[in-house]
Amino acid sequence: MTDGVTARAGQVLGQAMAFQPAKLVLAGVRLGLFAALAEGPLPEERLRERLGLGRRGCDHFLAALAELGFLERTADGAWANTRVSGQLLVPGDPASLSGFLQLADRVMYPAWDRLAEGLRSEEPQAATYSGEDMFDQLYDSEEKKDGLVRMAEDASRPLIPALAEVFDWASYGSVLELGGCRGNVLAGLVGAHPHLEARVFDLPQLEEDFDAHMAALGTTGKLGFHGGDFFAGPLPEADVLMLGHALVDWNDDQRAQLVKNAFAGVRPGGAFLVWDPVIVPGEESYLRNLLRSLNLQLMTPHGKGYTLAQCTGWMRDAGFARVEHRSLGHDVTLVIAHKGG
Repeated sequence: MTDGVTARAGQVLGQAMAFQPAKLVLAGVRLGLFAALAEGPLPEERLRERLGLGRRGCDHFLAALAELGFLERTADGAWANTRVSGQLLVPGDPASLSGFLQLADRVMYPAWDRLAEGLRSEEPQAATYSGEDMFDQLYDSEEKKDGLVRMAEDASRPLIPALAEVFDWASYGSVLELGGCRGNVLAGLVGAHPHLEARVFDLPQLEEDFDAHMAALGTTGKLGFHGGDFFAGPLPEADVLMLGHALVDWNDDQRAQLVKNAFAGVRPGGAFLVWDPVIVPGEESYLRNLLRSLNLQLMTPHGKGYTLAQCTGWMRDAGFARVEHRSLGHDVTLVIAHKGG
């Protein structure tokens, strides 16, 4: 009996104190540890000098990150990135999550400290904006806009190869991405399917960022930008409309309206694609996506996760003839709603 209680106590403490290993990784990103080691292994003393760290605790900080699999020791005792940290935690790498994690550390982590208050008040707890017009406020600040864009691109980048493969793009000629920011997803999609006529539809504040990003990618002229608000007025028409990591940002009434607006914009025989961390009971992602739903409540005025059944219902209520879904990996579900011809 005692052994059973002890084991359960250890499990409870492990879950309740999970903020400690999480903060180890976030602190490493914030300090620039993984970026410093991208240039090559360094002994502890050089690392302390480079990062401005004191002696006390630094050795255990590095050793703990090694136990988590983010650092390793060389034969002469210097510290080095592992393959995982070298690819995912170093800024500038195409697969890097550092932009997302920097924003998570600066904005999400403090908001989660106020989870109890958020559950009582139903109000967001992130200290990034006030009022209802979240995106207008975030985009009016260059720093906040850049952070949001980096986070969105870090989250969507791993999904692009699967998105390009699991849908029959060859059967369609044009695509409009709602809330497509700088066009990073569409650029990858057009790279895999160059026949597509592709446009981003997003708030006008992002057009300059879109143009600069297209120039950096060498895709100027291959994609277009249409400024506007997808809740206001008719949407531009296309064979395929798609919306990624965004339906979760709104309440149920707004979601239903947005799906109806999309239905009107999809040409006959076309499709509407939505991908999000959809809550699917029984799936391995179920708990993780419940946590993502709570994160949305803390971060946004209206956001909350939704179930596959809810999403299917909005699609059918809007008039779509057939709805199916597929996994894109990374706990993300692609919902495909087909419009009759």
